[in-house]
Amino acid sequence: MKTKTNKIITGLLLGIIVILAVFHVWHCFCDKEKTAYPALNALVDSVRLKYVPDRRDNVYEIKVVKQDGRPVVKGVTSVAEAKAALLDTIRQADPQAVDSVEVLPAAAVGDKVYGVINVSVADTRTGADYSAEMATQLLLGAPVEILQPDSYWWRIKSAEGYVAWITGSSLVRMTGEEYNQWAAAPKIIFTDAYGFAYETPGEQKQRVADLVFGNILKYEGEDGNYYKTSYPDGRIAYVPKRQSKRYEDWLASLRLTEESIVQQALMLKGIPYVWGGTSVKGMDCSGFSKTVYLMHGVILRRDASQQALTGIPVDIGNGYENLRPGDLLFFGKKASGGKKERVRHVAIYKGNKEFIHAAGYIKINSLDPDSPVYDEGNTREFIRASRIIGAVGTEGIWQWQ
Repeated sequence: MKTKTNKIITGLLLGIIVILAVFHVWHCFCDKEKTAYPALNALVDSVRLKYVPDRRDNVYEIKVVKQDGRPVVKGVTSVAEAKAALLDTIRQADPQAVDSVEVLPAAAVGDKVYGVINVSVADTRTGADYSAEMATQLLLGAPVEILQPDSYWWRIKSAEGYVAWITGSSLVRMTGEEYNQWAAAPKIIFTDAYGFAYETPGEQKQRVADLVFGNILKYEGEDGNYYKTSYPDGRIAYVPKRQSKRYEDWLASLRLTEESIVQQALMLKGIPYVWGGTSVKGMDCSGFSKTVYLMHGVILRRDASQQALTGIPVDIGNGYENLRPGDLLFFGKKASGGKKERVRHVAIYKGNKEFIHAAGYIKINSLDPDSPVYDEGNTREFIRASRIIGAVGTEGIWQWQ
């Protein structure tokens, strides 16, 4: 019995050794493929730095591999100029290089190159997998550009230019004509923090789905105290008028002032911090600043480091006296020793040296050491400030249309 057991164990060990050997050979082959043309791949990186310096804004996934003894430039990019420049550069170095780069939108997307978010809050990710990091959230009615399919995931680009992956069930794909019809149709916007849409008028009726601030639905008419609306996929729903407005009326009512920014920011106090969140269900620091300004019909860039490059710079060299309520405060590390500036956090200035931000939850802290809510860590790393009021329509700051 003991001999038989030893034979079984020996067989299992041999099997494991064989598997490891095969994996080692495969791994070495893949590494060899990737490093077959180090000089050409260096050119790939140099072109990326010129045309796609920020991978959050565009796709550039290209490498040079060896196939049948020749260099093959393969991958995808959303910037046609980058592909053209890369091929021209590489063929100067090696005229035998083969083009296998697809410019997005991919051919597999077909003619439905647009999409509209079909759920109250759609999570997007950095990869086509639920285990991938959350990238951002998009709200019901938001338009996107469809770039690339992967199983039941789609790579998309949001209206503010952020690239991410989303499940197909979270959006409705449309042709150009279908999207233009949707975009031109009258809309309503949900203006309360949270609520529901119903199958028939009445808040005790069957719910269609939940709604959050910023959700947009197609206007189909009115029934008493309710708007009759439709979703991008055609579902009919009734939304209470007390929690929503006709879209054009809402836009006309907006006033971007220091007081209104602080007021809207304070209304979000206590909402939990969620990495990648940009809705009242949870938000990160830049998602918070983005949401507050969205409540004023203003669209900001997605991340803190992107927002820091927009707006009107505020001089903080001699203290805080130049800051005004509503300014964005940025925290991180200043450029030094050959290292670039690193922005890691953003807050909204409240006034009197206080700021509102997402840190565990939406809260108020202070730059003043004598304050009971003094934030020593962020105060020490306060590196710049930017003013959005007066900068709407400039680079990276859009008026919601």
